[in-house]
Amino acid sequence: MKSILCKRVDAFTDVPHKGNPAGVVTRSEGLNETHMQLIARDMNYSETVFVLPATSRHADLRLRWFTPTNEVPLCGHATIAAFHALAEENLYGMKEDGTYSFRVETTSGILPVEVGKEAGKAGIKFGLPLPRFEVPPNNFAYKFDFFREIGIKFDEFGKGIPAAISGGNVFLPVRRLSTLYEMRPLFDKLGKTLKRRNLTGACVFSLETVEPRSSFHSRYFAPNDGINEDPVTGSTNGPLGVYMVQYGVVPAKEEETITMVGEQGDVIGKRGRVSVEVKMSNGYPSAVFISGRAVSFGEEYFEM
Repeated sequence: MKSILCKRVDAFTDVPHKGNPAGVVTRSEGLNETHMQLIARDMNYSETVFVLPATSRHADLRLRWFTPTNEVPLCGHATIAAFHALAEENLYGMKEDGTYSFRVETTSGILPVEVGKEAGKAGIKFGLPLPRFEVPPNNFAYKFDFFREIGIKFDEFGKGIPAAISGGNVFLPVRRLSTLYEMRPLFDKLGKTLKRRNLTGACVFSLETVEPRSSFHSRYFAPNDGINEDPVTGSTNGPLGVYMVQYGVVPAKEEETITMVGEQGDVIGKRGRVSVEVKMSNGYPSAVFISGRAVSFGEEYFEM
């Protein structure tokens, strides 16, 4: 019998019980998929992350992410939480203040992470796979498929910018921030529509924001993964930054790095903020990074 420590960490905030909570197991050697899924189910967060030794010589460590029902290929907030916990425990060489770079093995590829540790606190920057957006041929019909399920009137969809698909998610613009607050999704129906469209989740966003410095405000729903609503989703805020540039919402020069702030979680009392960087090369997005802080607020032990 082995005792496994799972930390409770809120990501994209430095205030406990805000942002997005994740379970973090920093020492996962010897755990198999069944163990990981059981821990993730019992933690009952949108994701629990497991830190493992790398199997690739090109990586420094490996991450696996589990929802309460299944493994997923990528999770932004749990990655921020994982590196916060590793820095907090002085693991992977992070004993002193400074800047540390890592290559992280995932099922989405080997991805870069940078940790800046100062006075015991860590800021984490995570490089996501560059999203590719596809606009459905009949955008009107596509939006029409979702308006009842996400709980809005059809004319509340955003004008002039399209619904788009990337990474198994549909991105749906609405005109007003108040619409996001008033939405009452029908999760059973939304899950069926997503499944019929071969999609994982729906990200609904507005260009109106709570804070003037922010670029967009969003909500994310993935009922078929056991996540009716995810409080703050790094893996959709990053792509939203690319969306803003790709569809001309945010002007961009041919060679520059654009920084935006994504808001999420306010509607459900879990305020979080995600810094998004989009690197432009030859007039096109060439890389995207998300960054933020995290805070630990508890721990759980499991006997395996």
